[in-house]
Amino acid sequence: MIQGYFDGSGTHEGSKVLTIAGFIGEEEAFVDLDQQWEKVLDDPRWPTRLPEFHTVECVHGGGEFQQGGWNYAERLTLYGDLTRVIVEVGERHALLPIGAGVVTGIFNKIAKADLDLLTGEGLGTPFDLTFQLLLQQIIHRTNEHWPGESLCLLYDEGNRPEAERFRALCNEYAGRFYLGDVLHSCGQADSRDFTPLQAADLFAFGTMHLAQTNHFPSELEPYFPTIPAFWNMVSNIQADGGVYDLEVLNKLLPKVRAKDRMPTKQELYGRQAKNTP
Repeated sequence: MIQGYFDGSGTHEGSKVLTIAGFIGEEEAFVDLDQQWEKVLDDPRWPTRLPEFHTVECVHGGGEFQQGGWNYAERLTLYGDLTRVIVEVGERHALLPIGAGVVTGIFNKIAKADLDLLTGEGLGTPFDLTFQLLLQQIIHRTNEHWPGESLCLLYDEGNRPEAERFRALCNEYAGRFYLGDVLHSCGQADSRDFTPLQAADLFAFGTMHLAQTNHFPSELEPYFPTIPAFWNMVSNIQADGGVYDLEVLNKLLPKVRAKDRMPTKQELYGRQAKNTP
């Protein structure tokens, strides 16, 4: 059973970029990640022992960091230590980073008929389109690295409506598309109890920041300098075509009109029945 842990960033109202990102791998990789992550949080150097790590609070100095009196240097060091954990665990195990994103304003720049078409295919909102891009990558990478294995996915329940939508889309995909059979289960959990969800939060925020850098450089949110190995990991998401802008969406639309996509189970079994003597 391959496990996956994911979280979203930029999912709030008014965000110009929305991303969903995280990791898939075998259980031993996430056990290692959990042990190393907790070891960093337990370090006596810190002003307080955080119950969990939230990237936005770390970058902006809010929440537990403000209450605990953390200064910028301490927050930067913690962030660097945790990104290093992700990189080093990825070097010891097959821990695959996967992410996708959308420039949210593109849906306001296409014709209503095209938006209705995308909506009918489960692609009509920034979150839904990002999910479909993400899940295709998850299934492709799973079949590539662990052929024959099934998937168990968890999403951070911190934003309950968002987590519920992720689970609903997973269930819909599993029921509708034949490759969806690889999805064994999909749920939500508290990131306080699952450190890989905290790592997914960190990775999703980094993916969003890269997309902002590329598409809205004059409106960047605060961020930290990061180690090259982690930035390369984030950059590979962009290189894989994981962030959709208007140009890419316009290339997708003709394929959607032509139903040039993975066949549904109904379509596939219908073809098989027609071809059976």
